Amino acid sequence: MSEKKPIKIPTTGVHDFETLVTSEKGKYVDKTELLYELANDADQQLFISRPRRFGKSLMLSTLKAMFEGRRDLFKGLAIDKLPWEGWKTSHPVYSFTMARAVGETYELFMEQLAKLVKLLCAQAGVPYDGTGPVSGQFDDFLQAAINKSPTGKIVVLIDEYDEPVAKFLDDIKTLNRVRSVLHDFYEKLKINSGSIRFLLMTGVTKLTKLSVFSGMNHLKDRSMDKRFATLLGYTPQELDAPLKENVEAFGAQNGMDFAAAKAEILKWYDGYRFSPDSEKRVCNPVSLGNALESGKLKGFWESTGKASLVINRIEKAGKKPEDLENVPADAFMLDVCDAETLPMEALLYQGGYLTIKDVICGDPKKDETDKYVLAPPNFEVREALKRGYLSQVMGLKDGPFDTLVDRAKRQIASGDWKGYLYESLFGLYASIPVDWHIKDEAEAKRYFQLFTSMTGANPQPEVASIFGYADAVIETATDVYVFEFKYRKSAKAAIRQIRERGYADKWIGGERPVTLIGINFNPKKRNIDMPVVEPA
Repeated sequence: MSEKKPIKIPTTGVHDFETLVTSEKGKYVDKTELLYELANDADQQLFISRPRRFGKSLMLSTLKAMFEGRRDLFKGLAIDKLPWEGWKTSHPVYSFTMARAVGETYELFMEQLAKLVKLLCAQAGVPYDGTGPVSGQFDDFLQAAINKSPTGKIVVLIDEYDEPVAKFLDDIKTLNRVRSVLHDFYEKLKINSGSIRFLLMTGVTKLTKLSVFSGMNHLKDRSMDKRFATLLGYTPQELDAPLKENVEAFGAQNGMDFAAAKAEILKWYDGYRFSPDSEKRVCNPVSLGNALESGKLKGFWESTGKASLVINRIEKAGKKPEDLENVPADAFMLDVCDAETLPMEALLYQGGYLTIKDVICGDPKKDETDKYVLAPPNFEVREALKRGYLSQVMGLKDGPFDTLVDRAKRQIASGDWKGYLYESLFGLYASIPVDWHIKDEAEAKRYFQLFTSMTGANPQPEVASIFGYADAVIETATDVYVFEFKYRKSAKAAIRQIRERGYADKWIGGERPVTLIGINFNPKKRNIDMPVVEPA
């Protein structure tokens, strides 16, 4: 009996399309029908932004093979049956990443950018002069490559266009110098656009768009285009097929059937909505691939990069991670791209920490524009934000704090809420740095939300009743817990308010028992008093 062949998983480390489809390195989830539509866009000079590690490099590699007419690589894929021009006429493709032009200083950036142009000239087999401004050198390369092309046209694919600028986000003076150079550099693409069959620039943010693209006003932004909402990332339908066997294998490793495994995967990694005009959402491809490969649900995406800039901006705005569940925004706010004025909402959205949760349509008769409600896309990102905040802002390092959280998780998982409230919650509040001051009830509640959500529970804040709002409600499959907070008063007063205002009434008489929990924060102790727990 032959040994069973291992199941391929979606690639997490292979960004080259040819390598992916000709080796055992991983599984390619067919996006070629969407790439065909992108390549035939009426506007041939395009821009798409997506969060890091979302498959942008693989997309460009696939487009490169398409325009080079390498039909052998696309056997069995959707585009193989489509009337793609590349099957008859190929174009020279120049695909490069601006990560090659990153330097620790302005001078190193300039040096690396010149090396990039020299490399492009070598790829095209055209002379490299190396004199004059680097933008002029790039212009010389483009014209020479166009003149050498059998079709008189070339294709240009640029990855990580914003990397050189992102290096200097904390140094605005140098950032502006770099941005000015890139403006002149990229402007050469517009000058030669008549001979460029297709141009696609990708990156994480729009930080450089204001000045870089002012010389490229022909470039069309497809980042929020509903046609390409699922171009990068995996849809729930793609978990059904072609990733079904992967999800089944994951489920088998974790004692779950397909439906349960899929539900857990979606909870952790799904939820990214890239177009306000489409309800379609996608999973983070890197996180999903790592989960299927390891058989574990954990935070893979955040381990691939630092969130320090994001956490700093959250703190500067006076926010905590739990304040990001219903963030108002609009299209203009999310499109702001200047580093000096970039709103927190735009930074978090473009970086993948927030996504479109809901769209509130404006009335065109009243000249109203659509409004968006943003929120973290999934459990993985929520955990990353909380962990980053606790570590970077509150100084709660791994070790003792993790021990507290792990104990709290076990208590809540086993239904030991008294153990959590009387033991772990005290320790968690005691972990707050001595120079931090919980100044009011609202602040005390926010820490409860932060700590309790770290345990895997899902406290719903400000739950409406007939006579007001319960501070928090936690519903499990077997129980309902209704919380009220006080500050410099008493836990018993909190219980009285729950009863007097009927915060728990909607659940009383149901199949699940209802428990009332009163908590008072005592500023003199810098901790909570003993909570009061009573049946409804």
